[in-house]
Amino acid sequence: SLLSMASTREREIKKMGEEILELLSKPTAKEKSLTERFRSQGGAQVQEFCTHGTKEECVAVSGTEEPCKKLHFKKILQPHTDESLGDCSFLNTCFHMDTCKYVHYEVDKSTLPKIDGSIMRTEVFKSDDKEATTLFPPQWVQCDLRYLDMAVLGKFAVVMADPPWDIHMELPYGTMSDDEMRQLNVPALQDEGLIFLWVTGRAMELGRECLELWGYERVDEIIWVKTNQLQRIIRTGRTGHWLNHGKEHCLVNAIYFLFVFLAIALSKFLVNL
Repeated sequence: SLLSMASTREREIKKMGEEILELLSKPTAKEKSLTERFRSQGGAQVQEFCTHGTKEECVAVSGTEEPCKKLHFKKILQPHTDESLGDCSFLNTCFHMDTCKYVHYEVDKSTLPKIDGSIMRTEVFKSDDKEATTLFPPQWVQCDLRYLDMAVLGKFAVVMADPPWDIHMELPYGTMSDDEMRQLNVPALQDEGLIFLWVTGRAMELGRECLELWGYERVDEIIWVKTNQLQRIIRTGRTGHWLNHGKEHCLVNAIYFLFVFLAIALSKFLVNL
């Protein structure tokens, strides 16, 4: 047992290592400042839905007299609604809610948390941070991307693109051929930074090819598993390709020296998420 015990020198080295690790893990003043700048004004606005759906179901399952504090739904019962048919497959995306006999839902506003408007206004406008970020409304350009000189838009640190990929079905908007996608002058938008490129199932490899042509390095890939209004996995689709409607793919790439650092940071973030 004496041989297995750490010596005084080993304990000192271990203690020194722990102190160094603690110092390195502490956020710097600059990191704290950046965190404050990007903090949501007025506090977090995200609210969690109850897994039981309606207030009645929540009370029945929990066995309490009152529902939980999370958001709930309530049924939209119209004269033509037949509850015995069950829920509509498309829920709030149904095109025929005025005539559909299946059950639809809306957020039960009686369970929304009551927020004092005066308190909220104080939180939004009261800020001691001299570097508070001013948020401007979004802007857009109505144009044909094939002929737009992207250099006039300037440079961006982050680009998110959801291109009109050519798919094998008629769409209410124009699409771009594979060659037209390859010829887009995306590099004019960034000298360094990240790009998030949404792709369809067919265009996944084409998207990777385009990013390589544009000079980007792969960082990661995000798969968004989509849920419907009731927070359940989507199992229906209007084109018949049900699996395609249940998830979306986003290719994450970076340009120049940033990609090495961001690949590690983003991987840790996605694991924690």
